Amino acid sequence: MKSEPAVLVVASLNADHIVQASRIPSPGETIMGHTLSRELGGKGGNQAIASARLGAPTAAIACVGADDDGDDYLAALRADGVNTRHVSQIADHATGRAAITVDDEGTNAIVVIAGANEAIPADTASRAFTDFEQLRVAVGQMEASVSATAAVFREARHRGIITVLNTAPATESVPELVPWSDIVVANEIEFQQITGQSSEDQKGLCRGAQTLFDEGVRWVIVTSGEKGSVVLDGTEIIRVPAERVTAVDTTAAGDAFVGAVAAHLAGTEIFHHVEKPVVEAGEPVTTTSIVRACEAASRVSAVVVTRRGAHPSLPTLDDVRAIF
Repeated sequence: MKSEPAVLVVASLNADHIVQASRIPSPGETIMGHTLSRELGGKGGNQAIASARLGAPTAAIACVGADDDGDDYLAALRADGVNTRHVSQIADHATGRAAITVDDEGTNAIVVIAGANEAIPADTASRAFTDFEQLRVAVGQMEASVSATAAVFREARHRGIITVLNTAPATESVPELVPWSDIVVANEIEFQQITGQSSEDQKGLCRGAQTLFDEGVRWVIVTSGEKGSVVLDGTEIIRVPAERVTAVDTTAAGDAFVGAVAAHLAGTEIFHHVEKPVVEAGEPVTTTSIVRACEAASRVSAVVVTRRGAHPSLPTLDDVRAIF
């Protein structure tokens, strides 16, 4: 019998069309690529599958089209154990798509077409929380319906469930979700876009984080790729180093980080050698547990960047433990 979901992801589900090339072209430039492939991705789908593969019972709220991509995505979620009770398949929108270019150094550039991701019904939130009584963490990002994500976050806040907002991509709708977010996860570029401050110096980092704290955010996590991440709570600045690996493809690394943070806070023991690495049932989330979650997430992301693709790169708990 499957466990009741502990993590709920308002999920963008995309079919990724990936071009591998020697470098990412400049504006107006045409270059020759090496390979073209189609894989399943989308930030929310990646986050949900990352969480599930790490052992956290996970559910998704999402929409896909009544097309081959939608059929394939539903099958993929179910194969990884993600609860799809609230994933709808609709006829009037195509499944979301993304065009991704990956260079020989593993860096990527992505353009997303939302498609069915914009059509998630806002009233799905109340039904999901009625169905899933053991939820501990709700996750959202900016590729899925903002109204649906806001409805989920409001309901989560009302029920005392921790909310995690990944501000990727940093659209103009971010301010609609920030007041309902306990944890904001942004990379360096997104942090500057949403706060107007650079995270490269401590003053800018603190000023930018404070604008989010003023809106009700409790913790800010700024990710910086190979430089690691920073956790701020309004009092402390705690730097979490990245694991040193040779990257071949950074696709889904940020999503895996978010999924791992959610899984860890929901009670998944990613650090098997730490005596008490997780948040126990009923125990409040603290800065210490956030830092531990980021340490665990750094290890997960390190595995991801050594593999190619989105879903194929997402590790299981055993994969992470085998390396670290």
